[in-house]
Amino acid sequence: MQALKGIAISPGYADGVAVVYDYETDYQFVCPDRDILPAELGAEHGRLDDAMEQSQSELDQAEQSPHGPADLADSTAVLSSHAQLVQDIAAQVKQHLSRKLVNVEQALDSVIGTLVDRLCQIENEYLRAREQDIRDVGRRMMRHLTGSPRFPFSHLPEHAVIVARELLPSEAVELSRAGLAAIVTEQGGPDSHTAILARALGIPSVTGLVEVTSQIQSGMRLLVDGEAGKVTIAPSAAELAEFSTSRANYQRTNAAMAVNETLPCVTRDGIAISLLGNIGRPEEAEQIGIHNLSGVGLFRTEFLFLESHERPSFETQCDMYARAANVLEDRPLVIRTFDLGGDKLPPFLASQRSGPQPSRHLRGLRFSLAERLLFETQLRAIVQVAQTADVRILFPMIVGSHDFSCAIATVDQVLDRLDAPRRPALGAMIETPAALFALKEILELADFVSIGTNDLTQYMLATDRRAADLTDECTAWHPAVLRAIQRVVDVAGMDCPVCVCGEEAGEPGFARLLIGLGVRELSMTPGRAAPVRQALRSIDCSTMRELASQALCCTTPGEVRRLLADDRD
Repeated sequence: MQALKGIAISPGYADGVAVVYDYETDYQFVCPDRDILPAELGAEHGRLDDAMEQSQSELDQAEQSPHGPADLADSTAVLSSHAQLVQDIAAQVKQHLSRKLVNVEQALDSVIGTLVDRLCQIENEYLRAREQDIRDVGRRMMRHLTGSPRFPFSHLPEHAVIVARELLPSEAVELSRAGLAAIVTEQGGPDSHTAILARALGIPSVTGLVEVTSQIQSGMRLLVDGEAGKVTIAPSAAELAEFSTSRANYQRTNAAMAVNETLPCVTRDGIAISLLGNIGRPEEAEQIGIHNLSGVGLFRTEFLFLESHERPSFETQCDMYARAANVLEDRPLVIRTFDLGGDKLPPFLASQRSGPQPSRHLRGLRFSLAERLLFETQLRAIVQVAQTADVRILFPMIVGSHDFSCAIATVDQVLDRLDAPRRPALGAMIETPAALFALKEILELADFVSIGTNDLTQYMLATDRRAADLTDECTAWHPAVLRAIQRVVDVAGMDCPVCVCGEEAGEPGFARLLIGLGVRELSMTPGRAAPVRQALRSIDCSTMRELASQALCCTTPGEVRRLLADDRD
């Protein structure tokens, strides 16, 4: 027997048999690289079109395959987004072919590499994790170009535990339909589509296991603990008994959580809490109804820009925002204008003129105001959709009343040009120290504010968020960040709604703390809402206010965590 400790990315327990899936060894592509003549361009374009059609047909078939209600929206959303990516990537490959005169395999490999590199440089974990989708689509297209075999997804043994260096999102969808019991990988973060799918499908998953495909062989019996991030190889009788008890306890808790998800989020002393969802694509809006959420508290729009080699048109953006709004029906849709600049630069801007460009070093709203045409086009699309739906505009990285005033003036100009009578509610994201010192002026202009704990934590604590896993210091649990949140709530008072939309809002313990600080709106990844709802329905606000008051007097994140843990005990 041997126990491996990794990172839990999807809760649950599974007792099954290992199936080692090492596509880099067993399903490696042979990709020839060669220069081509101009006369060969047509043939290479034809090969690419064939690969695109085969990929889209494959995705369409998978999307229409029978699957249970639990995974319907999640699987469809991932496969639908991949089908769109196939078209976008193919268009970029054709441009690369014409410029470089290389064969289509080399062009595809180069385009995928460029997109992945760009996303990997982004500090935002959610955005960075989307590079996995790019590689997934690129691998599918490359397989059709090279004629390589597929993994036999339909021939899994009963209670199969997939062991892999990495599992890509579409592979997780296909494997889940073949009766997958658990996922054990070396790589893959909690914000990846694979992890999001695993949580929605109830598939226990553990990652961060170094050289796991070498340590585990197919056929071994495995116990996967998706709560503790533990994988036990060839378990003993005592380990089996302990595992069985833990699994039974988890199933009872999970059953209660499923019932609670249909109930309103109200604390024991009758305080209503609004739970909203964070999404990044229109199709993800399906999750809002499934998880009984009040609406979308944060629609990140960066993907449309980061994945495009051309400026997204007014029509394209209108379609994207309208699709999300239509799914939500009468629920609110808070659209954050693009948070670009710095490490997040779209290819259509990165490829433009060289030389000093001061705007490229700006972030958030200041970048938007510098890229006026891009900004106004997005605002026109949002305002257009807002005429018939409850759509609200949220501006990122506000630093003071000046940049916020300029943004508001731009919205008013767009309203005049469109002759649009309905002005959407306008909100400010508080995620910089500068905004904390300009709160009163910002709140005089805002209809609502949102606290982005991810960036606020990074800038408050002067830490590289990509290294956050290596230390407990770069966390929203830090007393300094808690005091910043408290200040926003206090200054806003009853006049301006405050929503916390950083991913920490989806952590039940931290959500309890936020309620104690006076926050009444939380926005999170939809799949994380059920345990938060259950936690908040069990608390008393007066008790949490006292705990939050004590937390503000702590000196380290560890002290705050222990304080909350003691309260649960």
